[in-house]
Amino acid sequence: MHGIALSRAIPQRTASAVLFLLLLNAGMAAQAQQAVYRCGQEYTNAPREPGLCEPLAQQAITVINGTRPAPSPAAAPTAVPARSTKSDPGSAEPASARPPGTPAAAARTPDVQQSERDAQARTILTQELDKARAQRVQLVQSYNLGEPEKWATETRNHQKYLDRVAEMKAAIERTERDIDSLQRELTRRPVQTSRRTP
Repeated sequence: MHGIALSRAIPQRTASAVLFLLLLNAGMAAQAQQAVYRCGQEYTNAPREPGLCEPLAQQAITVINGTRPAPSPAAAPTAVPARSTKSDPGSAEPASARPPGTPAAAARTPDVQQSERDAQARTILTQELDKARAQRVQLVQSYNLGEPEKWATETRNHQKYLDRVAEMKAAIERTERDIDSLQRELTRRPVQTSRRTP
């Protein structure tokens, strides 16, 4: 008889555990589906004044996972060369600062690359300055000392003409400021002279 009571207790415990889990799950689902209110610019599930807030329709929540950036090859760890007691006589830096087998000229490549970048930047600035000067010449020519030719639509409406003249004057001033800033930038970048090393 004792064995029969034990066999009935186990299914009863299992059933109560299953019932408990079902009720817990239903409670969490009900809590997850709480109403969301819009109160002006604020979204909340517990509005201070529910009469002034508008309940929003229930919507499924979508989670979009972000992408992870690929590691750049520059960030990859490099092997540290073994230290050497010998140094290259033509070099100012010790051999331990360079990987083995690297000539002394390779140590100067960052300087060469920087001078090439500076030369490219100077070329671009010079081109932009030439464009700005050409644009200024064209604007000054069409401005005609403050009296540009009237267009057909401006003969009846003088205010349109005055607005266009003011826009032209502002464009000329803006172009002159651009020219000044480009010239300042060019003075910051010295002219690169080709130096030959023996």
